[in-house]
Amino acid sequence: MDVAALQTLQSRIARADASARRIESPGFQQSLLLDDGNTHQYSVTGIKSPEQLEDELLALFIWVWSLKDHLKEAYRSKGLDVKQVESIANKSVALQIVSDIANRAKHGALRDSRSGKFAELVKVGYTIPPTAISKITVGAFSVETEVSNPGEVELHASIETNDGIMYDAFAVLIEAQTEWETKALPALID
Repeated sequence: MDVAALQTLQSRIARADASARRIESPGFQQSLLLDDGNTHQYSVTGIKSPEQLEDELLALFIWVWSLKDHLKEAYRSKGLDVKQVESIANKSVALQIVSDIANRAKHGALRDSRSGKFAELVKVGYTIPPTAISKITVGAFSVETEVSNPGEVELHASIETNDGIMYDAFAVLIEAQTEWETKALPALID
């Protein structure tokens, strides 16, 4: 593993980040079963579903955390102490939280928590301001929403820890990437 391979992985992470932040999409549909047994259909055009956003964010958490293993391999190949990479991760709250979320996503549950706080991705979605909507059609059992200005849609995703602290998921991802770039990568550059 060399610096060029790490840069390729960083580019992959940047593309995953851009994809998660891009809200534009052909749209999605959801059905909701009402208490009276009727099904209500929701259709939104112009933006991706909250589930797709969550999937993309979880993939991003996994990629950012997997950079650790690639960094360790690069350290090993340059004769550097791989424990330094673990030390960077252990001293960074953001990287510890990224670890928790990535491992929960990969394994379905989190028995151990690097952060000690069992961080979890929650409240993934967006806010659509009225100025972003061009049309809403309401039927007896349906609502169709056309989003014509997806750039005005505000994405949001939170991280909650077992002690009730909430973090902005996007800010944590940026901080974690910055930790790798400023504390781990410089040792690899001649």
